[in-house]
Amino acid sequence: MKVAKRSDLPKEHACKKCGDTKCLEQIVVTRNRRDGTFTVRDICKDCHNEHEQGHRREYKRNYLRRWRRQNAQLNESYWRNNPIVKEKARVNAARRFKSDHEAILIQGRLNRHGMSVSLAEAKILFAQFGRCYPSRFGLTPDGLRECERIRSAFRRGKHKLRFSALDIRIMVYEDGLFIKPHLQPVPYRIASARLRQWHQQQREKVPQAA
Repeated sequence: MKVAKRSDLPKEHACKKCGDTKCLEQIVVTRNRRDGTFTVRDICKDCHNEHEQGHRREYKRNYLRRWRRQNAQLNESYWRNNPIVKEKARVNAARRFKSDHEAILIQGRLNRHGMSVSLAEAKILFAQFGRCYPSRFGLTPDGLRECERIRSAFRRGKHKLRFSALDIRIMVYEDGLFIKPHLQPVPYRIASARLRQWHQQQREKVPQAA
């Protein structure tokens, strides 16, 4: 169905995928850029989003990113003013963080050093090198000695090329001098405990300040 104005569209429409009749706000509506007409599709937003999840094309992903940047306030208001969407996003984020926890931590370590990697790439690194990648905690004693040997060689030599400690550890990981992934300890455990303690102290100060 193609109409000139959105107000001319029916108030309800049936979804051919799930078979439910839903209000127009729950149905996918498209607008033709050439003639400005509106078309109601035979699929609801829930079914459409379920189908798109994991199958979104790159051109569409880039389009949506660009739209969100250009309409930042509108995009933010959608999440801030819709409690159902906000709660659903929180649950999905918590589930994603729990299922991909180690890969997300690896992604964060690399991103903080200016090495941008996707979550899919971080999952591959986690499976290959273990949860400690690219920290020193996942290296064997021979791996730690190799890191120091490389660092000392660059300090003694007159090499124009310089590698950071992270670059050296990545090279040593790729040489295979790391602890087997299932035997690696949990890295930064003490630092994490201290950070949790600090946040707890900050939360305890809030009622006193009020």
